[in-house]
Amino acid sequence: MNTYRPTQSSNYWMIALKLLILILGLYISALVLNIVFTWVFAITFFLIRFVVILVVSFMVLHFFLKLLFKIDLLHFVTSKLFLK
Repeated sequence: MNTYRPTQSSNYWMIALKLLILILGLYISALVLNIVFTWVFAITFFLIRFVVILVVSFMVLHFFLKLLFKIDLLHFVTSKLFLK
């Protein structure tokens, strides 16, 4: 049976050491996650911007083809895709 009881002053040092380790761990994880999330957000922003540009350009092209030449681009594309 263990009868060792830490003194009050050593208990304060252990709490201070645990808090210091916690703060250092949070700081290191913030540094690492800052780099990771910077790349993740940059790639995500680029992909979303690319998809939006493609969709908007397709919609504008569809609108003008329908307005000027009575060509339904959406029907033309989907019928070509699903015929095969």
